[in-house]
Amino acid sequence: MTETLATRLTPPGIAAIATIGLRGPAALQMARGLFRPRTNSRRELPDRLEPGQIWLGRFGAEAADEVVLAIKQAEPVPWVEVHCHGGQLVVALLLDTLVQRGARTCNALEFLDSLTPRNPWRDLAQRRLPHAPTTRTAALLLSQCDGHLGTVLEMILSLPEGQPEATEALLGALARHAPVGRHLVEPWQVTVAGAPNVGKSSLVNALAGYQRSIVSPTPGTTRDVVTTAIALDGWPVELADTAGLRQVSGALEGQGIERARTAAATADLCLWVLDASAEPLWPDVSPQGVLLLVNKTDLPPAWDLSRAAGAVHVSARTGAGIPELCDAIARRLVPDPPGPRDGIPFTPELCDAIEQAYAHLTAGRIDETRYVLTGLLGSPGGARR
Repeated sequence: MTETLATRLTPPGIAAIATIGLRGPAALQMARGLFRPRTNSRRELPDRLEPGQIWLGRFGAEAADEVVLAIKQAEPVPWVEVHCHGGQLVVALLLDTLVQRGARTCNALEFLDSLTPRNPWRDLAQRRLPHAPTTRTAALLLSQCDGHLGTVLEMILSLPEGQPEATEALLGALARHAPVGRHLVEPWQVTVAGAPNVGKSSLVNALAGYQRSIVSPTPGTTRDVVTTAIALDGWPVELADTAGLRQVSGALEGQGIERARTAAATADLCLWVLDASAEPLWPDVSPQGVLLLVNKTDLPPAWDLSRAAGAVHVSARTGAGIPELCDAIARRLVPDPPGPRDGIPFTPELCDAIEQAYAHLTAGRIDETRYVLTGLLGSPGGARR
């Protein structure tokens, strides 16, 4: 490594703390010239620097920030981290100071590539990582930085053609994890639908934990699709509150009802809400994508609730049954959660390719299966069909 690189390692934006990475042959020299320890006994860094040493002090030239300086590596290539205040102007000032001393700024991925040999699986996962909306999806993307998907693909391709059961088991597991892989960055779409005044908006508010939708006893209050971002068991979900489905003559409410039907038909899951205190309106969408729930169970029932077999019973007003509903939604969306060391296709392109390969396999097209998987190993960011 012939040049010294400097970058902001923490995500861009305003934060309490930011981390600047400095790595290269001149990193320690720059640190010595710009850092002053906050101690009465020492006015500069010691002659010998060891990994793991940490100091509090001021870093900069004419203008300096109070920072924590950490020595990550002294040799063969020096590597220093500066933990400074997180204001964007502070970070820009310190990076500009390092550039004036001879460093070259780069993005975080290039900096990380300089630490370890280039790994296409890690690079691809790290590009998605900043966009992960929950801790659970971020943890799964972090696990894919270790190349678990590539390891499984290599195992499949190394199997003799006379072991179709083993191939089916490994590739089938990857295909089952494809729905999760599609939603490590993008949320699942869950639509709340049903007749007017069954408590859809109240249910959305109960799941969100705050009043996102307007609640009114007047039919037709909800005219448009109102979305709310939540997390259930660590999985990102976008709830869609929709207009009550009924026959109307008004053009405006009619448009809202049509949008509600579209949202229910295209969602990953439709929560169909039935009112325990009024005669039920049953769903007219595919039952595979529907989870029935009976709301207003705090009121006297107006019908035999056992007619809604398998439905979750809740009261949006009192909160009864809401935890059970959250669990039921999470189980429907992710019936087979992947483990931290499982291979997961974690981009839409990878998911498409894995599902394509599995379809070839189940149809007995072994050569086509191997062709697609070999293409993935050769180019993780793309796929051969």
